Amino acid sequence: MPTTSPYLTDEHERLREQVKSIADAEIAPRVAGMESRGPHTDRELRPIMGEWLGLLIGSEWGGRDEGHLAKTVAVTEVSRVSGAAGAILQASILGAAPIIEYGSDELRRTWLPAIAASEVWPSIAVTEPRHGSHLLDMDSTARFDNGELVIDGAKEFIGNADLADIHCVVVRTGERGNARGLTAVLVEAERDGVEVVHRPSSGLHGFSVDGLRLDGVRVPESNIIGEVGGGHNVALLSSVVYGRLNLAAVALGIHQQALDVTTRWVSVERERYNGYLSDVKMVRRRLSEMAFRLMQAELAAYHAAYLLDQGQPCDRWLYNAKLVNNRHGVASAEDAKQLHGGHATRVGNPCERILRDIQLINAPAGPDDIQLKYIADDVLEPARHQWSAEHASRRRAA
Repeated sequence: MPTTSPYLTDEHERLREQVKSIADAEIAPRVAGMESRGPHTDRELRPIMGEWLGLLIGSEWGGRDEGHLAKTVAVTEVSRVSGAAGAILQASILGAAPIIEYGSDELRRTWLPAIAASEVWPSIAVTEPRHGSHLLDMDSTARFDNGELVIDGAKEFIGNADLADIHCVVVRTGERGNARGLTAVLVEAERDGVEVVHRPSSGLHGFSVDGLRLDGVRVPESNIIGEVGGGHNVALLSSVVYGRLNLAAVALGIHQQALDVTTRWVSVERERYNGYLSDVKMVRRRLSEMAFRLMQAELAAYHAAYLLDQGQPCDRWLYNAKLVNNRHGVASAEDAKQLHGGHATRVGNPCERILRDIQLINAPAGPDDIQLKYIADDVLEPARHQWSAEHASRRRAA
């Protein structure tokens, strides 16, 4: 990845070099083992990546408070080596978002220092088996009973479900179809009635997107994140402000991986007559298309992160970052496949892994059509609510 950008400060560049060094030395050698074990989270990555878990946590809670651009740099650089490792890191950064944004002082004091110290890794559990991410039709419920909430239901596609120590769960406490009928609750993984349901996926081996079953789980009312009836806002702010950009960063790292692997393949590894495959004009054309897309994708992610750190309303740019990075990453993975020929199907070939990994970026936080829908909403109703603006106001208030 080029290291010259108007968005990046010297501190960002130092962070990039630090992450790159650790990723190359400690994460890259684990990739083959992660692939062989399949879709089960590699828990040994926690101490390796733990120091970056607090990049968005305030210094008063023991975090680094370095902002979304720093987080984007870190997640991208990890994903350049392993999309699965990048997915693990971003999923728990996302899992901390509800506590950072809406948690009471008690919840923040209890959990944020432990997260920043990598002692506790969180997840966020919103999506459901029957209704996906259609929040207002949610089946999972919680009822109040003598100062406790009793939670029943099931969640699906939960990043780090089997790794997390705590889950930020959104459940229905009121009328179905009413945005004020949802509440966010912190649920410790060790509580009775919490069960991880393993759901293997085709890519990102070493990272799990499992389900959660919640059967009569009892938690104190003090575990409510925000206010009763505020779960809709917790879910949407977390998804728009944190989720979109996090996934863009993972896609950007995988994209860089695709270009690096393919450049080496055509210019060093694949001989042709008295030269290399890169001597062929069509090959050079495909490689240039990959580089062109990567530059656009990087700008989209960095620009959105920069605006977010500046406190600017930028929901449209967050949707754009996810959209551009997913689309361009998939297109470049296809070019990599064409240039690798049959080798792209060989298990153990980096191109084969890249092709599987990039496919898992589409659905989380909404596929391309969802991003386009929200961009259209923003074009047609520019005065509508901006979750990035709410995020900025909460940062100022803190």
